[in-house]
Amino acid sequence: IFEISSCGGNLLMNVGPTHDGRILPIFEERLRQFGDWMKVNGEAIYGSKPWTHQNDTITPAVWYTSQKSGSETTVYAILLKWPEADVLHLG
Repeated sequence: IFEISSCGGNLLMNVGPTHDGRILPIFEERLRQFGDWMKVNGEAIYGSKPWTHQNDTITPAVWYTSQKSGSETTVYAILLKWPEADVLHLG
């Protein structure tokens, strides 16, 4: 979802009900996990736009989104993997 959102795309999740209208437990679990993740990170996804530098070469596991509010722009850095040394250097 990070790369999709940071590049201005949409996410399509292929989850649907069975012939009798039930959602299989494995799909329900995945949807709940996704919802939990969005509760924490949704601000960087909902209503965001791609930032001018989508993926920097210094930290290739980071994608960026941005939101404009009035004259201010907030840039979100979305990490795909936390640095082993617990120090993050953004390009």
